[in-house]
Amino acid sequence: LVSQRSKGRLKITVYPGGSLGVKDVDMLRVLPPGNVIQAAGLYPGYVTRDVPEFAVTMPAGEIKDAKAWAKALPALAKIYNETYDRFGVKLLGYVISGDRAGHIFCKEPGISSFAQLKGKKLRVWDKFHQWTFTALGVSAQVIGQNDLYLAMKTGVVDCAVYTIGFANTISLNEVAPNSAYLFPYLVQPLGIVVSKKAFDALPPDVQKIMQEAANEVQKETVAAYLRGEYEKRVTDKFVKAGGKVQKPFSAADQEAFQKAEHDSWVRGAKDVGNKPFINREIILKAIGG
Repeated sequence: LVSQRSKGRLKITVYPGGSLGVKDVDMLRVLPPGNVIQAAGLYPGYVTRDVPEFAVTMPAGEIKDAKAWAKALPALAKIYNETYDRFGVKLLGYVISGDRAGHIFCKEPGISSFAQLKGKKLRVWDKFHQWTFTALGVSAQVIGQNDLYLAMKTGVVDCAVYTIGFANTISLNEVAPNSAYLFPYLVQPLGIVVSKKAFDALPPDVQKIMQEAANEVQKETVAAYLRGEYEKRVTDKFVKAGGKVQKPFSAADQEAFQKAEHDSWVRGAKDVGNKPFINREIILKAIGG
């Protein structure tokens, strides 16, 4: 969109995650100078080394209604930008995944309970879920999505928390084809972030084009998420590629997960400081909760 609307004055070349050698955890250190990369799709939960409160800004599953979650997006933008400003990064908008369900993917078939997960090595995508699964007696470690396929193939982990849509993009069906639903996928959104230094160097009309394109992508992807059409399409693709959708975790296990999440949020927020509690009040006010 940017290239087309700027008539080629600004061309954005997209590289797959990790292919430029930049780890997600290092994004707030590599992006600001604007020399290696100038823009990125960034999940806030990956940069908790530098911003600890992002581990508990919007824990997965704390908001269970998709429409309420969407109402929180402007409030989240304010929270993120207060932090990103300190690093010389600007949030233009979000790209929302169409996935609406968090699954457990395993090499071994038939795993759809915490009792079966115990003794397995589980991949999670952020510290919050590491705390949550540890409280449930499951060994969990944080591994970025760019490293997940290899970690699963080489036996670093046996199972992973992921979504079916993302699983398709990294061919997870080849190494962990067995999935079971556990929780609603309502998490911190993927941000379209740019180096403020690089952005400020653009002519004002090109800046406007970038911002308007980001706004349009956010609007379209939020609407698609709320319609829920994506979930069935990617599930069908996963199954056709050899994946299997097993019975979900039981209602009792799902309830235990929700409770462990809430307990982990409270404990984790206390460890980080007052900021997560302030952020939570901002989000709850935004959704009317």
